[in-house]
Amino acid sequence: MRIKYVVDLNILKSEIERKGIQSVEELSRKSRINESQLMRVLNGKQMPAMDEMVELVSVLDLSPEKAKEIFFKSIMRDTYKKEGKYGEGKSNC
Repeated sequence: MRIKYVVDLNILKSEIERKGIQSVEELSRKSRINESQLMRVLNGKQMPAMDEMVELVSVLDLSPEKAKEIFFKSIMRDTYKKEGKYGEGKSNC
């Protein structure tokens, strides 16, 4: 079974705000990520490439844990949690 990952845009945007970055243009300049590409990522249309993730982690001064929370949110894990099939500690015995 393949697990799909998505960017947690809510956390990413709150980290951008926390850092005091006012616009996509400013984030683009600081991260050296093309503004159009950055817009696609921030609008949830495209996953960032690994080098773009590294740049964003650096510019936003993210901890490894926070970076994982933002860039490697698993849809499958969340689906299982919602259905009560993952992480609940329940036993079927």
